[in-house]
Amino acid sequence: MSRIPTWWMATRPFAFPASIMPALLGGVVALVHAGARLDALRFLLAALGAAAVHAGANLLNDYFDYRNGVDTAATRGASRGMLVSGRMTPREVLLEAFVCWGIAAALALYFVLAVGPLLLPLIAAGLVLGAGYTAAPLRWKYRALGDACVFLAFGVGVTLGAYAVQAGRLSWTPVWYSLPVGLLIWAILHANNLRDIATDRAARIRTLAMALGARGARGLYAALLAAAYLLTLGFVLGGVFKPGALLPWLSLPLAAGLLRGALRAGATPEAAPGAGLEAGPPVALVTLDIRTAQLQMVFVALLVLGLLGSLVL
Repeated sequence: MSRIPTWWMATRPFAFPASIMPALLGGVVALVHAGARLDALRFLLAALGAAAVHAGANLLNDYFDYRNGVDTAATRGASRGMLVSGRMTPREVLLEAFVCWGIAAALALYFVLAVGPLLLPLIAAGLVLGAGYTAAPLRWKYRALGDACVFLAFGVGVTLGAYAVQAGRLSWTPVWYSLPVGLLIWAILHANNLRDIATDRAARIRTLAMALGARGARGLYAALLAAAYLLTLGFVLGGVFKPGALLPWLSLPLAAGLLRGALRAGATPEAAPGAGLEAGPPVALVTLDIRTAQLQMVFVALLVLGLLGSLVL
């Protein structure tokens, strides 16, 4: 039986909107704000490169979480990965991670040759943030710095990089557009960490959700969702964004539904005395990261449509 479906699922494809959508956004911002002509090949390869980096980072995360005893049978959601279930060996996961990063490296080389060395700082930063997420000696995730990593790498870094390969230069404009998107990407990881407070504490690592506690972590989740919409509104009113950037507000009911579920989820094992790890987190939290990724995808898709609409209006 083919191993390809197993390898595909090991990359956590549900989370790819966190990397692919910012790449699409960066390219569209270049078209709208920089007047760049669309290079379809670069547009597609930028999205592919972002996904390859993301897949490699996910696989390395699974590998080191398993080796460090973070992912166990008590872990819920996609974080259980293929290693805990025994469907893949650590060697297979590590090999697949190297393949994904090899693809990303080949695309990075192509873009450097095509666009120039201005991309090198972004590529270096992506390597440090992605590979160092769980790998020693940096291990950002275990030091409560994982949230900052995904915000910078997939929010700011991917959007700015995709802009640069179309426009041929760097600019602050894609950085401003990346901020609300980055907040939603942060919310995806934070939802995962909110669910895993108890198991992460048992593994003796430290995440921001753990530091805040269950109630504080829910409050931060709410703040991240609200800030993404309010920041978009503020940038439109301030003339930084095109008016079409208000289109993502159509996704507000979806965000409100996620927020209600998170706030009403009740106490996690971390907050409920006497509740063991086997009790697991509330059902509303188990898939909160997946549903937040869906929100981020819809938000960015609407933002892209709004910006493209400004070209014909």
